[in-house]
Amino acid sequence: MSPEVPIELVRYRASFEISDPLHLPDYPGSAWRGAFGHAVKAAACTRPGAACAACPECRDCPYPPLFETLDGAEPIRPYVLEPQVFSGYFLPGSLIGLDFVLMGWLNGWLPLLIDALHSVGQQGLGKRSPCRLALIGAQQQVGPGGEGWVSILQPGHPGLIGAPIEPLWIPAAPRQAHLDIITPLRFKYRGKFVEPSAFTAKDLLTALSRRIEACASLMTDLPLPPKPTTWFSGAESLIERAELAWLDTHHYSTRQHGALKLGGIIGHLLLHGPMLEQVWPWLWLGQWLHLGSSTTIGLGRYVVRAA
Repeated sequence: MSPEVPIELVRYRASFEISDPLHLPDYPGSAWRGAFGHAVKAAACTRPGAACAACPECRDCPYPPLFETLDGAEPIRPYVLEPQVFSGYFLPGSLIGLDFVLMGWLNGWLPLLIDALHSVGQQGLGKRSPCRLALIGAQQQVGPGGEGWVSILQPGHPGLIGAPIEPLWIPAAPRQAHLDIITPLRFKYRGKFVEPSAFTAKDLLTALSRRIEACASLMTDLPLPPKPTTWFSGAESLIERAELAWLDTHHYSTRQHGALKLGGIIGHLLLHGPMLEQVWPWLWLGQWLHLGSSTTIGLGRYVVRAA
């Protein structure tokens, strides 16, 4: 694979100043998605009150592919939300951030999405006691490997300050690599969630290949992993050391009108061997895509770096 991958896969960061006391009891990804969904619909919808499926402008609106399920099947969403704070109590004047990854065509709707995030702050985060937030800036991740940030929204400056979308550059594979699973990674094998004690390199590569193949429907230039016979050959030698645990998080479901538990694997892997070089390009790209289920609210996030 060429080290240059010309895909529209970009991470952005919205910065907020808290106006009211804010209490985050647990992982807030679902709260962000709910507030973001309402704001996007308000910003994009030209026929308030009409069902999306019956709307003649449905195909030209960004809201349905982001939040609606029109044909009964859950589609692949072209975004990932990455809250920068998970829990705690925050006083007025505190700063919090929300990172979000946009894939493919959704980058063209960035101005509307920034307006929606501004509305999220005005309406407030949280269902029971909404906390008002002031959007004070936005940044775009830049650089060959996403190592830098540039401001695209500043107080007092009208509109967005455009920054070009650059190809991602995949660094050379190291001899050893650390992989840190930051938010719960949850995926099933034969109908049951994989537990930390049973986690193998094949599970990691299965989750990675599924996610890459799904996101390739949104980004046609996203390189696909090799065939399974090649992909899994020698996989048992990939993980040198694993330090994993199970973490349960909770979120409020508007659809089910109650709190739901979302658990998954977190922890650290030390990777090495010839297999690492073979799978490295997709491991690198997966840092933007996340793995497993509930990726839109930020679960399955990991970072990988040379040991």
